[in-house]
Amino acid sequence: MTSAFNKPNGRRLSSSRRIIVVVVPPVDELDLVGPLQVFNSVNRLADRKIYSIEVVTSANHLTVDGEGGVLTFVARAHYRRVEGVCDSVLLVCGLGSRSVRDAALSAWLKRMSNEARRVGAVCVGAFLLAEAGLLNGRRATAHWKFGRELATRYPNVRVEHDPIWVKDGNVYTSAGASAGIDLALAWVEEDCGAGLAHEAARELVLFLRRPGGQPQVSVSLASQASEMMSIRELQIWITEHLKRRLSVEELAERMSMSVRNFERVFTREVGTTPSQYVLRTRVEAARCQLERTDRALKQVASAVGFGSVDVMRRAFTRVLGITPARYRELTEDSPKRI
Repeated sequence: MTSAFNKPNGRRLSSSRRIIVVVVPPVDELDLVGPLQVFNSVNRLADRKIYSIEVVTSANHLTVDGEGGVLTFVARAHYRRVEGVCDSVLLVCGLGSRSVRDAALSAWLKRMSNEARRVGAVCVGAFLLAEAGLLNGRRATAHWKFGRELATRYPNVRVEHDPIWVKDGNVYTSAGASAGIDLALAWVEEDCGAGLAHEAARELVLFLRRPGGQPQVSVSLASQASEMMSIRELQIWITEHLKRRLSVEELAERMSMSVRNFERVFTREVGTTPSQYVLRTRVEAARCQLERTDRALKQVASAVGFGSVDVMRRAFTRVLGITPARYRELTEDSPKRI
């Protein structure tokens, strides 16, 4: 078979979308394998080669070490050997690679951002896009642990700390680990529609195909962080009584605290204010109803304590960056339970 890197005219014979995955070792294993599995699953589900994937490396040798020290991968070529037209470029690296200064790689990424339809990075790959100047004046995200570092090192980047992935122009960035899977599914939806993207997510046994605006840390996970038994009990009580008003005054009284002291203690233990926690808990409860039932939006809003559909819509847009109606569309193929 003739290599895609050596065709005289630089074009592939296949009509599939060519994705170049550039790995900068040592690479985070899930950041690499997760997106690759999405594209491979789509090819299998469609019963044709929608995506042609080529893994290349910035290293001088083709063996790519995994950051965990257990797995190694073999790239097809060095990125400088890539020739011809490609549809997309995805940059994957590891935590230690975020300090890489590689002028040749930066120049190549700049060129590809002009030639390819889109360029993306998983997790701290955003640092390398920023180093190449591709994020100047753009919105971007990274793993929540490294967002502040990204903003400090590259002040021209408009870092958004909450979203799991961000698109600005033809440049995409995402948080780490499973967020790389979400970014790949977003590309699939752009290319093939929501139906095939959702089918791929179901095949991978994902709980939900998450929109980009969804926070990196869910309220359910955050609620487990408190070490105070009384706060954890209150969080359970809130979940069970979402139809109540749940004002700060009511919650403080239940904890036998002054409002001021309660807000201070709750924020310290949970990492967010009581009112924000109640809002996010209601959004999460509404998400579950939208995923699992066929109830009308008005019924869902009432069941979780939102005063109206409009109030629920504003809360969804604020927390998830998506409306309840659109959220339901993304999960409409899921089995419903009344």
